[in-house]
Amino acid sequence: MSTELYRRTMEWAARKLDADGIALQHKVWDATPWMVEVYTGRIGEERDGDMRLWCEDAFGDEAWPIHGRPGAWYRGGATVHGWTWFGFETEEMMERFLAAWPEPVADGPVQ
Repeated sequence: MSTELYRRTMEWAARKLDADGIALQHKVWDATPWMVEVYTGRIGEERDGDMRLWCEDAFGDEAWPIHGRPGAWYRGGATVHGWTWFGFETEEMMERFLAAWPEPVADGPVQ
């Protein structure tokens, strides 16, 4: 199983990339197909760092699939306007992450 974001990512890769690019997308995301797009803020800011530390505490070291390091979660390498993809090995892990890191409300506090 996986999320709609994972399925759309792989469909996009199949339409737009060559065989090497498709293989790379699968290498990056296949082990963590429970993908979500979440607000992290800018790279290196407090929320981004806190999210990474939370994942490490909850799920262990981050996967680095391109470099052969397995893991149960992965933070995508691109952040656009404060939004970043995270992938998880299981739906339960993804749901736990989303519960801990809800999308900030414009007039509310940001974690």
